[in-house]
Amino acid sequence: MGIAFVVLLAAVAVLAGPAGTPTTQAVLPAHPHDLPADPNAPLGDGIAAALDGAIEGAAGTGGAVASALPLGQPRVRTDKNCYLPGQLITITLRNVGVAPLAWDSLPDYEIENATIGTVRMIAGFQRENFHLDPGDSVSWVWDQKWDAWDANGSTIHKGEYVPKAVYTVNINIEAGFPIGEVATVATTRFTIGECLARINAGDDIVVDEGETFQFNPVIDITGNAVVKSVSWDLDPAVDSNGDGNSTNDSDLLGTTPSYAFGDDGVYNVTMNLHGFGVVSGMDRIPQDVVFALDSSTTMEWGDPLGLRKVASKAYVDRMVPDDLGAVVDFDSTARVVNGHHLSMNYTQIKEDIDTVDSSGDLFLSAGLLLSLYELRDYGNPAHTWIVIFMTGAESENPRDPYYIPRVISLAQDLGARIYTVGLNIVDPSLVTLMRNIALQTGGRYFSAATAGNLYKIYEDIQSETNTTKGTYFTVSDTLSVTVQNVPPTPVVEAVIPVAVTLRIAGEKYHDVTMVLYRDSVEDGRATAVRRPGNPDEQTVSLPVALAIQSRYDLSVEYTPEDDPLNGNAHGATPAWLTITSEDGRQLSFHRLFNVQQMDDWLWEFKDIEGMFLGRSVSLSAHITDPGNDDETVVWDWGDGTVETRVFHNDGTGPDPYPSPWGSPVDLTLVFEHAYAAAGSYAVSITVTDDDGGTTTLSFTLTVT
Repeated sequence: MGIAFVVLLAAVAVLAGPAGTPTTQAVLPAHPHDLPADPNAPLGDGIAAALDGAIEGAAGTGGAVASALPLGQPRVRTDKNCYLPGQLITITLRNVGVAPLAWDSLPDYEIENATIGTVRMIAGFQRENFHLDPGDSVSWVWDQKWDAWDANGSTIHKGEYVPKAVYTVNINIEAGFPIGEVATVATTRFTIGECLARINAGDDIVVDEGETFQFNPVIDITGNAVVKSVSWDLDPAVDSNGDGNSTNDSDLLGTTPSYAFGDDGVYNVTMNLHGFGVVSGMDRIPQDVVFALDSSTTMEWGDPLGLRKVASKAYVDRMVPDDLGAVVDFDSTARVVNGHHLSMNYTQIKEDIDTVDSSGDLFLSAGLLLSLYELRDYGNPAHTWIVIFMTGAESENPRDPYYIPRVISLAQDLGARIYTVGLNIVDPSLVTLMRNIALQTGGRYFSAATAGNLYKIYEDIQSETNTTKGTYFTVSDTLSVTVQNVPPTPVVEAVIPVAVTLRIAGEKYHDVTMVLYRDSVEDGRATAVRRPGNPDEQTVSLPVALAIQSRYDLSVEYTPEDDPLNGNAHGATPAWLTITSEDGRQLSFHRLFNVQQMDDWLWEFKDIEGMFLGRSVSLSAHITDPGNDDETVVWDWGDGTVETRVFHNDGTGPDPYPSPWGSPVDLTLVFEHAYAAAGSYAVSITVTDDDGGTTTLSFTLTVT
């Protein structure tokens, strides 16, 4: 056990802590991602190991994590998707949840490969209360050296570097007391090998719903490779293109696209870099491919969307220089489309595919024989010859039973492989026929229940013909986008525009000041001074927009003690106050200010907004939310009457969680109510979104 301890120290020396002890730092959350169904499948000649991307996440999770949001969420990433032999590998575990992670032991990591076994083992767990707050992380560094032992406890491969391969990192803890059980809380993959491209999808992102952000990946082309395209899959819970792979949808294109999610959640965003390169020592044999496409009437229901053509063109896009292609259209007869024989004109090949229709009877042998003749007469004998034969197989031509054995014999003589693709074939005898054609010619039969599955079929074909020899590659990396909920914002849009006018007369040089208060805070003031001349021309006004959710008070103050004498210190100053609304309603008030009557020097008006409100009230509420949430609006009129309304964002029913697609909320609702008695009422509007965000707006409403 002492030897294992020394090796462990060497692997994590840069952590400046005890062996197996993680370092902690405050960072943005990482993100989950599903592992493929078989993450440790054998990789072939090593080229797959060189090209495979790192995929990280928590075991058994995918998409935006809904039910786990109130909890802590462990996620693990490596700093690259691919490493050259001997490079240091940084492994980071982060809590991307909204609550702390709490375990009975410190987490530790093991590294394994399905073929090799476990190359980095955990000698034992350090039992203590481990706590990781949201957004915090722990990291380890591995030097790619073996740290493992056999069943007898003897160290194996001491001091050696592990071989090139795809490896899985498991973050484990020991839970339970007094007898603990080992549990894996997060897992990810990475590659050690000849890396054509090393990528990092960028820092994990935390934003509010509706907030636009930008992806900033790091791309390092380390081999003889060229980047063809970069795409982003925004949600691995959704397989948009129907190919069976939920992480390769092209939801966004480009190296640094921008986006905004419309609902809160933790989203696994996968970056896929597609490139073309050459791996040293690998010789790829070019392929000559004939796309034999069923154009009979049966395709009207067997492939109404023409997906067999879409999939064929996708295959053409992955052909490389020296590969040849041609298209055979067959129904009751067969023809080389537009007379375009095998060539490297990939644009022309795709245009020929688009011309295939759905009309006529079906003669299977015609399409097969012409495809084989095309390879025999126009193919390059040094190339691999392939026929991709796509049909519903519903032939009633009596010659097929006689000719199909001849087709198989000819394909065997030519060394051509026939891949048969069944479109919605339900007759078992036809399935047997198609399977037999493929089996006896070295190809494979693919039973596609729907045309949409052709995407996956072509991935399988491409894997067989290109993976160990080909030069097109895809590398992937995943980051987390944590989207935080933003509560809705209600605004009561009830404003009464009025003009408050003060007019004075009487003794010269006396002044009167009016002050407007909104919710006890001064909102405006104006002073009128009596000067020689017509009193009608000696007025001051305050324009006011009375928001009914606020209280407005007005004071008018007479201050004669600081006025200059005009020969009559005991004079009077009459004043008139007029409040006029835009619709012509007018309220007028009068007071006579006298120098000797100091108790009357202050003239006050309370709740002036209530002077214009009757007992029947109509109010408008404007509600906004950057998320595409459902909203529940509760209006409490303050007299025991409560009104509730529910707004569904899609107009039909409750949104599922999460629902990142849709439009932000922007709606206006009108509420009407008749009070039984005059008075002041405490009114409130509470708006709650479907993620629990709540905002309450309260105000006093005075009616007369």
